[in-house]
Amino acid sequence: MIQGISEVDVQFLANLQLLTQQTDTTQEQISSGKQINTPSDDPAALEDVLQLESDLGNTNQVVTNLGQVTSQVNTAEAALESATTLLDQITSLGEQGANSTSSASQNAGLSQQVGQALSQLVSLSQTQYDGLYVFSGDNPSQPQYQLDLNSPTGVDQLSTAPSTYLIQDATGVTFAVAQTAQQIFDDQDAQGNPAADNIFAAVNNLRIALANNSQTGITNALNSLQLGQTHLAASLQFYGGVQDQLQNATDVAQKFQLQDQTAISQYTATNMATAAVTLTQEQTSMQAALQAEAGIPKTTLFDLLQF
Repeated sequence: MIQGISEVDVQFLANLQLLTQQTDTTQEQISSGKQINTPSDDPAALEDVLQLESDLGNTNQVVTNLGQVTSQVNTAEAALESATTLLDQITSLGEQGANSTSSASQNAGLSQQVGQALSQLVSLSQTQYDGLYVFSGDNPSQPQYQLDLNSPTGVDQLSTAPSTYLIQDATGVTFAVAQTAQQIFDDQDAQGNPAADNIFAAVNNLRIALANNSQTGITNALNSLQLGQTHLAASLQFYGGVQDQLQNATDVAQKFQLQDQTAISQYTATNMATAAVTLTQEQTSMQAALQAEAGIPKTTLFDLLQF
């Protein structure tokens, strides 16, 4: 009676299939550069890899957010630097008008220059980055102020939106990154009246005093303007501090990025040298198995018919 395939042959075929699968997996790891191409390649490591990739995705978003805010803050800081220079120029015009040798007509000319400077100051309060007003707080789609020389402060306030936006770093810590035009240029008391260091009011009062050739008014406006310069310096210092915080936060986030990328690579990247040795061993094992199987005597139907 002719028997079917033997148990030895069944085992050989099973072993050959396993060797083939192992060889295919190793070849895929070499060609893709990854140790884990399917969940079955390393089920135990897969959960760790997925968590690391999630962490990396979050960190990447933090880095993107920090970059965008950094550009906005740099734009705001540059505008305040310009405002500082402009206030120095306005003070110089006021000091010229305070000179006893300055005539009424000369002061009238100085008043026009101060008015032009006030217009520039308002424009700086309307500074934009990427289509958004950087000093408009939570309502960045419109400026907070526009020029109005008929107003006591020389401006009209268009929005009172505060700045509540906080940026988050890679450790989850949040911090403020902006001030509003009102905080910077239009400081007010509890009743909503211009404070002593209100920059818009000081400049406008100087403009009016020069136009009226009022020495007392010019002196008072210059005193207020000095307080306004100190107030502006504090805002400039705030933005300088934010720049430092953003740089530090970016450095930390980039370190986290590198750590996550390195950890993922350790789990998934193929060690080419090891994989090459493994592939050679697997191919050698397969060839040896095939040669050994070929050397085993086979009893065929022809052999049986000879007896």
